Amino acid sequence: MRTLILLGLALLLTTAVDARTHLKKPKRGFQMKVGKYTVAPGQDLEVCEYRRLPIRKSMDVSGFEVRMPAGAHHFVIWAYGGNLQDDGKFPQGPVPAIGCSGVSPDELIPQVLIPIQTPNSRFRFPTGVALPVDAHEQVWLNPHMKNAASTPLTPDIRFNFYGARKGTVKHHAEGLIVGNITDIHVPAGGDQTLTAEWTAPVNLTLVYLATHQHRLGTYGNIEIVDRDGVTRSRVYENQDWQHPYSYWPNPPIRLAQNQKMRITCTWHNTDDHEVRFGPKTTDEMCFILGFYYRDDGDTGPVAGDGCIPAKRGLLCPLAPAVAE
Repeated sequence: MRTLILLGLALLLTTAVDARTHLKKPKRGFQMKVGKYTVAPGQDLEVCEYRRLPIRKSMDVSGFEVRMPAGAHHFVIWAYGGNLQDDGKFPQGPVPAIGCSGVSPDELIPQVLIPIQTPNSRFRFPTGVALPVDAHEQVWLNPHMKNAASTPLTPDIRFNFYGARKGTVKHHAEGLIVGNITDIHVPAGGDQTLTAEWTAPVNLTLVYLATHQHRLGTYGNIEIVDRDGVTRSRVYENQDWQHPYSYWPNPPIRLAQNQKMRITCTWHNTDDHEVRFGPKTTDEMCFILGFYYRDDGDTGPVAGDGCIPAKRGLLCPLAPAVAE
């Protein structure tokens, strides 16, 4: 009887682990898994892994799904924008890195492909919109984990790319990260509210928006500034930093070149020291995560104030702070 009980418990535990990490492979698309690495007890660890997408032909991605274990904070896929093709010149396996910066041999900061805050999530683009990826495209996998347990954690992180049906795609999406990293100064035991204003460098149509903060975040919102430069429309509000909801505006939001978008973040600091911007969960952030598509025929590299020059996607961490 004891043997049967132990066997039953073992099967129950195995089933729980499998249920947490299992992700069925897509019929149309492909699945990948982050390479093996370990997070020590109490460790807050962000890693980066160089990979190639396992596809022989370019593909339009209509949806994405990721599964991560408990303790996950975020998962981002960055595109490599350099010129090297020799895989041997890149790090092998996951290596500690913040936002995959400084890991590439010839590119300081990678390019936004898929920014995800919710660790276990699935999304589908609106009808007619898809994210293009190239055959064997070079990418960086960027999971962030915190291990609150007393034993080492070897995370099982899997994700699916879902392929769009042929002939259904009208617009190609790109990833967006916009915010402010220089003006976060939350005083010990106090509060701070920060508003940053970003100017669109090209005509954009926004199809997805969410805010990104860390544990001291109590409130975040996103506003679109009308072309008169004065009137503002609040399109997003969130009071749960850990589970910000995904906003898929219907219809999508048109943001004309030089039109502005604002993010406001509020924090309450329960620590005995000032908290500033940083990658760890004990630091703070104030970002908009999103997807957009550009006007037909507008495919050139984008460079704008507060943005990192890139061939694809928009990474703009230097949007200036403004007074309300």
